[in-house]
Amino acid sequence: MDRPHRTWTFFLVLLAGLLCALPAASQTVLLVVREKVDSAALPPPLPVREGISDGLFNAGVIVLDAPGSAPVPGAPQLARMAQAAGADAVLEVATEYADTRLGADLLRIFARTRYSLIDSSTSGVIGSGTEEATNRDRENVVDRAALGGEVGRKVAEQVKRLLDGRSQAR
Repeated sequence: MDRPHRTWTFFLVLLAGLLCALPAASQTVLLVVREKVDSAALPPPLPVREGISDGLFNAGVIVLDAPGSAPVPGAPQLARMAQAAGADAVLEVATEYADTRLGADLLRIFARTRYSLIDSSTSGVIGSGTEEATNRDRENVVDRAALGGEVGRKVAEQVKRLLDGRSQAR
């Protein structure tokens, strides 16, 4: 084989190897999170959002953030937003924290999080759920950021299962 053919053959084999080494197309999710403390909007950084983003990123999901404090639109509008952003789905999350002061330095926190994963192409709900958590008996070591992060990572696990189930069904 002459030199130009060997060079082209080498590059073709190298390209094929690189293509095989690339991961399969990642799933992309538009994340819309609202968090409140005793009915008042919580300013960023939002603990549950951080936990979800970390959990999904570590699971290989690309997360696009839709920040803001405006009321969340309905599923069809969210699906259009996700589609416009190039996301496969939109994850709508709402967390409500309830605080109980136990003393000067102790705060008991209860968190309830609702989430819905919406298909960007159909506006249909892929799945939804609720996660609850508290720092009861851990008040001196678990603050809102830690508790919200725990909840967010649990939601991320559930969402990853929903996304994987959806991919396998296709």
